[in-house]
Amino acid sequence: MPPAKVPTSEAYPLKAWRRQAKSKLAPPTPAAYEGKTVLLVGATGVILSDAARILSNLKIDTLIFGVRNVKKGEALADTLRPKHADVDFKTWEIDLFSFESVKKFAAMINDYGRIDAIVMGSAIMNEETKMTKDGWEETLQLVHLSAALLFALILPKLLAHAEDPTGLPPVVLSNVSSLSIRSTSPFLKLPATPAESYLGHLNRADATATERRNQYGYAKILQTCWLRDLCARLPPAPATGPSRSTRSTRASAPRPSASSASSPRSSCCGPAGPSR
Repeated sequence: MPPAKVPTSEAYPLKAWRRQAKSKLAPPTPAAYEGKTVLLVGATGVILSDAARILSNLKIDTLIFGVRNVKKGEALADTLRPKHADVDFKTWEIDLFSFESVKKFAAMINDYGRIDAIVMGSAIMNEETKMTKDGWEETLQLVHLSAALLFALILPKLLAHAEDPTGLPPVVLSNVSSLSIRSTSPFLKLPATPAESYLGHLNRADATATERRNQYGYAKILQTCWLRDLCARLPPAPATGPSRSTRSTRASAPRPSASSASSPRSSCCGPAGPSR
């Protein structure tokens, strides 16, 4: 399998990183989140646990933690409840190492009322190859396969909410991306023929140590490509009136970017989210 030809300037865009480091992003405001319901999948991780603290200060109505360890999720909620008695904190169990658990979690989302924003932020970096009970390498299943399954199962609900007759903005579905996409891309090897399975290649239990270290980046690349293709296949976003929030406008950028953020009823992937 020949290595992919990725220019160094693409793998390590130093100028772009410097611009991003110097940029000043506008902080989120209560006006954008007041009364909203937000779901954080992987809430007890470093990035999303901090996001939970920020969101709690934005007058949201409900904050749902999707976690593998319910006790940790409740512990995070308990640290926030004393200062945010007006926020309804919920903890839902999801094990991304299990497709069956993902299906149950998707059913909970579909049975629930409106969820205004869903953020996927789970991650794992193993030092050795480990397989799930579903027969997939852990990093590959958690980062890409289970996330893709969840997106697919809840997409009809999100698309239905995109056509809300009351003028509410479309639901925002966002995914935490990673700079490892760029650092591992020079080592990416593509199948020699279309008949070969790239998923099968990444799923090999006898992968070398180098491949194991890059596995997180490879899985993120797969997920990003899958999300970009999904966004390109969705119908155009509905016309946005004055009552729609800026979030729906942001999700209607002209073309897909290299991020892993997406919005239902949009033809694109929105700006890159936080990077691991």
